[in-house]
Amino acid sequence: MAEQSRRNFLKAAGAASVGVGLAGTFSFRTLAATDPGKAYEYTGWEQFHRDQWSWDKKTRGAHLINCTGACPHFVYQKNGVILREEQSKDAPMLNGVPEHNPRGCNKGECATDYVYSPTRLKYPLIRVGERGEGKWRRATWDEALGMIANKIVDTIKTDGPDAISVYSPVPAVAPVSFSAGHRFAHLIGAHAHTFFDWYGDHPPGQTQTCGVQSDTCETADWYNARYIMLWGANPAQTRIPDAHFLSEAQLNGTKIVSVAPDYNSSTIKADTWVHPKPGTDVALGLGMAHVIIKERLHDTHNLKEQTDLPLLVRSDTKRFLREADMVEGGSPNRFYAWDVKTMRPVLMRGSWGDEPEVKPSVQPPFLARNTLTFPDGTLDLGELDPALEGRFKIKLLDGAMVECRPVFDSYRERIMADYTPEKVAAITGVNAKVITQLAREYAMAKPAMIITGGGTGHWYFSDLLMRVFHLLSSLTANEGKQGGGVNHYIGQWKPVFVPGVAALSFPQGAGKQRFCQTTIWTYVHAEAYDGMEKVGVDTGKYLKQAINSKQMPIYPRDGRDPKVFICYRGNFLNQAKGQKYVLRNLWPKFDLIVTANIRMDSQALYSDIVLPSAHWYEKTDLNVTEEHTFINMTEPAIPPMFESKTDWQIFRALVKKVEEAAVAKGFTKFYDEQFKWNRDLSTLVAQFTDNGKFDTDEAAAQFILDTAPQSKGITLADLREKPRRYKSNWTSPLKEGVPYTPFQFFAVNKRPWPTLTGRQQFYIDHEVFFSMGVELPVYKPPVEADKYPLRFNTPHSRHSVHSTFKDNPLMLRLQRGGPIAEVPLAEAEARGLKDNDWAEIFNDHGRVIVRIRIKPGEQPGRISMYHTPELYMDLIEGSTQSVCPIRITPTHLVGNYGHLLFRPNYYGPAGSQRDTRVEMRKYTGAVQTPL
Repeated sequence: MAEQSRRNFLKAAGAASVGVGLAGTFSFRTLAATDPGKAYEYTGWEQFHRDQWSWDKKTRGAHLINCTGACPHFVYQKNGVILREEQSKDAPMLNGVPEHNPRGCNKGECATDYVYSPTRLKYPLIRVGERGEGKWRRATWDEALGMIANKIVDTIKTDGPDAISVYSPVPAVAPVSFSAGHRFAHLIGAHAHTFFDWYGDHPPGQTQTCGVQSDTCETADWYNARYIMLWGANPAQTRIPDAHFLSEAQLNGTKIVSVAPDYNSSTIKADTWVHPKPGTDVALGLGMAHVIIKERLHDTHNLKEQTDLPLLVRSDTKRFLREADMVEGGSPNRFYAWDVKTMRPVLMRGSWGDEPEVKPSVQPPFLARNTLTFPDGTLDLGELDPALEGRFKIKLLDGAMVECRPVFDSYRERIMADYTPEKVAAITGVNAKVITQLAREYAMAKPAMIITGGGTGHWYFSDLLMRVFHLLSSLTANEGKQGGGVNHYIGQWKPVFVPGVAALSFPQGAGKQRFCQTTIWTYVHAEAYDGMEKVGVDTGKYLKQAINSKQMPIYPRDGRDPKVFICYRGNFLNQAKGQKYVLRNLWPKFDLIVTANIRMDSQALYSDIVLPSAHWYEKTDLNVTEEHTFINMTEPAIPPMFESKTDWQIFRALVKKVEEAAVAKGFTKFYDEQFKWNRDLSTLVAQFTDNGKFDTDEAAAQFILDTAPQSKGITLADLREKPRRYKSNWTSPLKEGVPYTPFQFFAVNKRPWPTLTGRQQFYIDHEVFFSMGVELPVYKPPVEADKYPLRFNTPHSRHSVHSTFKDNPLMLRLQRGGPIAEVPLAEAEARGLKDNDWAEIFNDHGRVIVRIRIKPGEQPGRISMYHTPELYMDLIEGSTQSVCPIRITPTHLVGNYGHLLFRPNYYGPAGSQRDTRVEMRKYTGAVQTPL
């Protein structure tokens, strides 16, 4: 056989047909007898692969993208070339649960491709054509930074510093890079952006209920659950490094239920699939609550101690009964329940009006207020027995009598009347017997967990569903339990060592930084149209009220337009809902758009100046996530390629140019009235580097570790050896060897929840909530403002991380090779469409022309398109965001009301997209033929 040529071998093998497997000319016996040591042709490939497994240098690597993985890797380099990445498999072990190792996915193993990709930005570029036309000229760093610096100084002088806008996404991914641009914005007075809410990762319903930005268990704790509901979550596709915990839990006896409209990658592994009509999940959850309450499967003591359900509500005003109603000089932020033992109203401890003896020295940005210095047991009822039901006549301070009811009493009445399994079945399409079965199983399994994410979080009324999730968890006393609770995963949102990030980003304190709420900012400055007047919601009225009363911020102030937009580490334009309005109305308002990134993405393509950033394997940074409790790092495997620089060095160089420009223009000092700050542009370099302390990326990274109590004592040298676990965490103690689960400080230690009432709060007595009819979490149908027949769904793809890797050849080979819309067979046939046809998907907000794929597992009445392909990919026109408007839910605009207040990425409106409706038709126009 060794003497045969490859051509002759294939020819003979083709003729052998059936005999090949037994006794033909080239039988398996013959192949097995071939001498492996004998020389044969085409041996060069063997040495090539041997060379791949030898290297000169092995370094730590992390993928600095918003994927939630934070997977520790090694990076291998030979002769100055990065060969590959490999999962390091050395995250610390926890006790009694499967290990996190190895962590990684198909996308992460393509990270090296971007180092040498044809889309890699190699040197600064200055636009010479129209924005988006793709015409550039090469520039030096000195020229590009000089142009930016001159425009910045001129803008500060003529329009004010708040006309300069600096955008970058989540810090947990790469806190040093994040801090670089934010430190720059802080020192010149520019406004920075929120992001957690803007791209729909923030769960506002959890903030409304719990008074926290968000918190969740690390995924190893899934193994401790006995019952898991994957509710709008698809971990097998979107949480690849952690999906094994579900399979291992299932093998350990845990029942897995998938609640999803489509038959998805996680559903096929579940024990039960429940497929409600899209957007009806709140009704399903309340149907379960109905059964749990009716059959007395709820934990009454937990409701009385941990929630606001026993608090009294006045029948005349619908407001809580407050101390100010009863006592001269009483607090408006202390609340009553009815004690069945003494038969009188009593104040409940731990509310917003109570103060601990030990005053907190720090206000964590992820809590509405710091209740962690309250003593353990503050919420313990002791001899108190608050009523959950009944009507009570109470005499007020002015002598009037008013009837009051516990929150639970009125809510129970509504749930019993409106959400019977039969009524819910009519809304959701889920059989009434299935709803009853789900409720019983969930209530009786201990512990039980709900895992959720973008599938439920991107709806207009997503907050209602999250409130219902917490209601179910509270009814069954699953909060704060290992293996229990409500766990929300979307985005790499949790920088546990946030004090270090904040100190590096805002040296004068975060209180002296301008923050805009990005959804509001984009809606206002892009002059976006949402169509909500068609369903009776006047978004402008609520928005104007929120801005004028300073419940929510907007920059620049006084109706002025932003003039300079600097985007780094992000693809703002590509991800922007209301994309048509952004390009048509917002983009022309900018005198200068600057983007710093590793590749030519859509944001860079539509910029004026593009700056090349160092790749993840060419710089030092940290990398963390909510999915585990370990700190990961990356370091240079090679120096930055071509003329690229790390983000820290880019902004260090830019402050030097701004300083020079300010001196040259004779404009070095100005007074910032908002913060009473005499700003000095002539000393920016010293301010940015803290007189040389932060000259390097390594120094900045170590400062973050040293400054946060959660990581103090951990060094970069430690992280080079292996990932290290945090010293502490947010809302629960971090116990040695035990998976982190949230809310134990409140549910177990019984310190007050950081809400207005000091408890998980289901009743919100605010005029905006009243006007929307959602003071309690009730079912609201999906928004039907777009009068089109098909619901438009934009899930995350298993083959990309947002727009990153969308253009990777290896990832494209695992799918259709470009963007697609997944269409039910019935909808395709009704429109004369066949698999792989080009289709136009459109509504009043825009259109996208894309190929379709027939998907039998998709419900009729809905189509899905994996979100945000690059605008220059295999699309004739548009993108997923072209048809998605920006829709602001009025309840997300409420501020200055107890725990509902604006703080960056803590609370604010998201731009929901799953309530979008479209039509689809066959595209009959010209299709460009590929070369």
